[in-house]
Amino acid sequence: MRGMQKDRTVLIAVSLTAVFAVLSGLAWFLTRDSPEDAPRSLPSAWPTAGAEPIRPVPLPTGEMAAALPFGTAGQVLCNAVPVETWARVLAGPVLREAANGICHVVTADLDVTASTYDRAPVDGGQPAGITVAGHRGTLGESPVGPAVLTVRLADTGERWAAPELQLRIVSLTRVRTERDFRGMAEELGTAMVGAITSPGPSLPSEAERQHPPELTPIAGTGIADAAYPLIMRQLCTQLARALELPLAEVQPDWPCTCAHKAGEAEIKLSYDPDSTTKYFGDRFAGRPADVSDSGGVIEVQLVDGSAQTLVVKVYDLDRTMPGIRDLAGKVVPPLLGR
Repeated sequence: MRGMQKDRTVLIAVSLTAVFAVLSGLAWFLTRDSPEDAPRSLPSAWPTAGAEPIRPVPLPTGEMAAALPFGTAGQVLCNAVPVETWARVLAGPVLREAANGICHVVTADLDVTASTYDRAPVDGGQPAGITVAGHRGTLGESPVGPAVLTVRLADTGERWAAPELQLRIVSLTRVRTERDFRGMAEELGTAMVGAITSPGPSLPSEAERQHPPELTPIAGTGIADAAYPLIMRQLCTQLARALELPLAEVQPDWPCTCAHKAGEAEIKLSYDPDSTTKYFGDRFAGRPADVSDSGGVIEVQLVDGSAQTLVVKVYDLDRTMPGIRDLAGKVVPPLLGR
């Protein structure tokens, strides 16, 4: 199921990026023969439909940028470059948003997207090898724009990982003067990659995937906007502590569920990066929640304005496990970073 979700989210991200690119290419096509481009301004409606405004998020370190949930990736990539740097490099005021895993930045005449993928969706034309903040990559041209930068963040084949960072710049108007679009892409990419790959943890080994090591709660954020390995470590740590079990007796189900089964009873803690729950009519641990005592499920919204949730499930017809509220009372606060 998680693999299918990964495929779906990649397709969403690719499709959305394609839409940005096609629209940008169409704008250029329609204006390329105009004797003079009409002055353009920033969009008046922002963020666009279905997108999130940029909010503060913790930046990953080490190889964790290659293992971000898709909803978090767009926020991280936009935050990795200070807004002043976006404006300086792109030579004008900017608007930023996160849409389905994509960092989307516009000026009056440029459209920039950055996202991470399991494999790069578009190869740049005339690619040249390049090193970006210590990581290998290529810099070329996209089919509808003057610059596309692709950078390999980590060497991994995990289905839940997205180690390919791609940044694209598209001009919305006819280019009348020489502009160094490749230089823009390289400067933005260097700032972005440098900010999200500072020294830190590597992606987990096979042994760590089988038995995630203990991790105390991340103060202030918990599992929200964290990379999958850090989410999994916190889920398993808190489940084992709540049940008073050795860490080796809870089972990880990558990328973001930890469970314990005893006979016919089962308890699961899960992180959902894209919950479809639209209404949270309850409160739990001070956060909006959807509580079903009879169903043995509590879903807690982790961040205002975000689809990220923590789901606590207890299936226990014989009542050999803690009740749902008792369990959630133990695990939810630390997984919120408290």
